[in-house]
Amino acid sequence: MYDEIIDRLNSIGQFASSSGVQRAEILLRDMNNPEEKLNIIHVAGTNGKGSVCAYIAQILQENGYKTGLFTSPHLVDVRERIRINNEMISKEDFVEAYEYVEEHHSGELAYFDYLFGMAVYYYNRQNVDYVVMETGLGGRLDATNAVKQPLISVISTISLEHTAILGDTIEKIATEKAGIIKPGIPVVCSGVDKHAANVIKEIASDNSSACIVLDENSYELKQNTYGNIDFLIHNEYYKNDCFRLATNALYQIENASIALTVCAVLKDSGVKLDDRLTKEAVSKTHWAGRMEPVKENLYVDGAHNPQGIRSFVDSVNSLYESEELSDATLLFSVVSDKNYEQMIKILCECKHFKHIYVTMTGGARRLSSEIIKQTFEVYLSGISIEISDSVDRVIHEWDNGLMFATGSLYLVGDVVRALERKENNHD
Repeated sequence: MYDEIIDRLNSIGQFASSSGVQRAEILLRDMNNPEEKLNIIHVAGTNGKGSVCAYIAQILQENGYKTGLFTSPHLVDVRERIRINNEMISKEDFVEAYEYVEEHHSGELAYFDYLFGMAVYYYNRQNVDYVVMETGLGGRLDATNAVKQPLISVISTISLEHTAILGDTIEKIATEKAGIIKPGIPVVCSGVDKHAANVIKEIASDNSSACIVLDENSYELKQNTYGNIDFLIHNEYYKNDCFRLATNALYQIENASIALTVCAVLKDSGVKLDDRLTKEAVSKTHWAGRMEPVKENLYVDGAHNPQGIRSFVDSVNSLYESEELSDATLLFSVVSDKNYEQMIKILCECKHFKHIYVTMTGGARRLSSEIIKQTFEVYLSGISIEISDSVDRVIHEWDNGLMFATGSLYLVGDVVRALERKENNHD
């Protein structure tokens, strides 16, 4: 039954005639509005929103709260999107939740709408204390924005992506993301892009919502050593407090700082949070596919737009500054609707990649390996660029030297599955 439902879901389109929020409002009404019984932290943004969600959820969980986490996309298993205390929904509960949504909806639903409805049903049935909920695409018209009374609204870093849908300027995209702001509900947001922050602050002001902005002056790197980052936060809630992250991804400093500030605001509002447990939670948070060492000397990073790639390169450079490392191999793939030329140009500024594999990923959205290779050749010379027909072949031939894989979350999933097959075959 589970496999049949997965096939049904995979056959459903990503878009439908009305907006996601309109469809979700009808669905929630048909389900007797179970979201009204949930304490929801609502998170939007272009880059980092999944990581922000992971840090918030881990902090709440570490403090003893039963915590739902709803995110997208998934890397390997669709059930990754619906978790409680970091455990995926079981196949049995997934089937039950799907059948409930299928029986109770009266309107048209897209793929994401089903999963959103299933998550809300499941979290309500499981009596969770808090739900950390990530938007799908955008904010204002997203299915998750059918939630009318979140505890807090959160907006991570904003950059140009999905411009055909969300708008072709930072200000337009920020307006769409800030559509999750509700009257009187506090907002915590990234202020790294000043244009985006100004839009968010204005919309928050229009909604009489307190707005806490974190910019590059709100946190400070202390050290980046193999497997860990130590950093300080200084804002109205933290006075040079020191935290440790179990990652080498520099961009997680901002994401963790946003999450910590969100939890400080929640604590001010009466949520009981212990400072020691909160610090421990941050240090043990793991979010797959973000500068993640999936094997010794093999990192995967799901960066899939220019800003994400810039952050990835910054993290690689920082790692080399703090460690004695050999030259690395880069495994890269990207889907066709991304700004792949700019992404590749940024990657070519990194001087640590001495061999590059390119491959295809992303199913119907895949981009030809030949086009990727030719784009690299515009910006690079004297470096081996090799097309591989599959990620499996790259992993099979990998000599355990330092390698980074980036360009798409699809690629991250491909690498994880290829490693599993290699280990199962005892290669």
